[in-house]
Amino acid sequence: MTTKKQNKQLQIGKQFRTLTFTRESINEEERTVELSFSSETPVERWFGMEILGHGAGECDLSRLQDRGAFLMDHQRMDQRGAIEKAWIDGTKGRAVIKLSKSARGEELWEDMRDNIRPHISVGYSVLEIIHVKRDENGLDWYRATKWQPYEISSVSVPADTNVGLGRSDEDKDAPTFNIELRESNMAKDENVVPKGDEQERSEQQIPKPVTPAKPVNTDAIRQQETERCQEIMTMGGQFGMAREAEEAVKSNHRVDQFRQLVLKSVRDKKVKPIGTDMALGLSDKDVRQYSLISAVRASITGKWDKAGLEREVSVALADKMGKDARGFYVNYEVLSQLGKRAAPQSTGAGVGGELVATDLWSSQFIDLLRPNSIAAGLGVRFATGLVGNVDIPKMANGASFYWIDEDEDGTDSNVSLGIIKMSPKTIAGAVPITRRLMQQSTPDIDLLVRDEMLRGIGLGVDKAVFLGTGLNNEPLGIKNHTGVHAIPIPVEGWDWATIVAFETAVAESNALASTMAYAMRPSLRGTLKTTEKSTGTAKYLWDGDQVNGYPGVVSTQLEQQAMLHGDFSQALVGMWGALDLTVDKSTKAASGGTVLRVFQDADVAIRHGAAFAYGKVA
Repeated sequence: MTTKKQNKQLQIGKQFRTLTFTRESINEEERTVELSFSSETPVERWFGMEILGHGAGECDLSRLQDRGAFLMDHQRMDQRGAIEKAWIDGTKGRAVIKLSKSARGEELWEDMRDNIRPHISVGYSVLEIIHVKRDENGLDWYRATKWQPYEISSVSVPADTNVGLGRSDEDKDAPTFNIELRESNMAKDENVVPKGDEQERSEQQIPKPVTPAKPVNTDAIRQQETERCQEIMTMGGQFGMAREAEEAVKSNHRVDQFRQLVLKSVRDKKVKPIGTDMALGLSDKDVRQYSLISAVRASITGKWDKAGLEREVSVALADKMGKDARGFYVNYEVLSQLGKRAAPQSTGAGVGGELVATDLWSSQFIDLLRPNSIAAGLGVRFATGLVGNVDIPKMANGASFYWIDEDEDGTDSNVSLGIIKMSPKTIAGAVPITRRLMQQSTPDIDLLVRDEMLRGIGLGVDKAVFLGTGLNNEPLGIKNHTGVHAIPIPVEGWDWATIVAFETAVAESNALASTMAYAMRPSLRGTLKTTEKSTGTAKYLWDGDQVNGYPGVVSTQLEQQAMLHGDFSQALVGMWGALDLTVDKSTKAASGGTVLRVFQDADVAIRHGAAFAYGKVA
């Protein structure tokens, strides 16, 4: 079999399909109408024949099932009823519609009962699509393997799919698909999709438009435009600014223009990334009653009757994150109350302002982690409760100012804005619990288990922030980040000039800030404590927990004879969702104990590599 491959780019916007419901499906008493709103009948579109998949996982009904809207002629401001139920029945999408008792709803109800308006149209978005075949007429057939209906409408006539959304290049926010086309010598009737039930639905067939000759570089221009629209819409969705993103797309705004708008809105605290709140609003009584040990016991036995609150917390967190736990979830709102709360410590913004909403930075989590992580104590910023990949805008280059002559025109500054990308990577650890410990049920035991979990997370965070390689599912840390200054260490060892060189390198990059610090191992601290700045002065490189006037911190997580200096507020740690805890009953089965396995999704990002300097003795 010979196969010819070709790439084709599809830009598919919002779509509409029209059907006819039957008179017998009306329930007079309940004011409801049961109808079919979709099937696998192929419909001719501008790009070929489109088939809506109705297999498992192909149709996302979430928007319809959440009291979706029943509209008049797809007008979003003209709702006439609500969708009470939506489901897939074989190869059809079905729904029960309840009409409003308002004057407009009553008017439509009468027309539908009298069979005056029998036509139903569904509005939907194609999320994923694959090429099925090319028939003997050269027509391409596609199957939407993931699509989402978002409203159902009563319509007077079938939608004109030649001029609707998605029928022209004006729908700039439409998703774009790169489809690989295959032409083979397979039998002509292979993969032919059968025609659907014409009695229940009538589709308007659209003649294929004449394809105009493409101008030079059309593909490149279209690709650039698609990337512009996708980047703006993605950023708008991430920060809850979908409406502003749509306006930016329609107004042909550049990506950096929209980034500036997002940046201003974030700084003014008008917006924050969506899906970042894992707090459940538990009462003080609920938090006091929560028991980790009870949840562990219930997870072992599978009986949650004595751990109802713990189960409710896990289920609520799963709903927020949109995924089930390996075992059970617990958030930091609960963990913070298992022990005595320390006074909140400031995590204020560094020089230059924030590019992420300040209420993202969880002092609650930092207070918990601080005793176990020097990164938290150094001012590394933590964003907790994240959902999905995160794109954080940053300003790479600021505005420039210069002198001009009296009649000389000024030149606009080229403000360069970039994106910091963060995606979840998993820290995993284990906390052994003995048989006797499992038999206890006191707040002290919960606190002991909590502290062991946080200690492990703290060590994992430190390792990633300072030394992460970016390989094997590990975040990329400061040492290995592009732009970090490399400071050579003399053969003779550490001296005052070398210590100052760290500060100078950072200052020359305009990254000097009051939150600077020096980080090293305890062994290097010992060296600095016994090394004079100048012979005979009795003034040492390490002086009263400071180095060169900045705080000095130590951790055995760092490398031998290596030093890291910089503004640690430029490092970001993202924490997704909540702690996922599962019970391993086999590892310590012989002694009657158990192992609590801990999973936390996290990532590290560095805003500006030039804000740090690193040096190590060769």
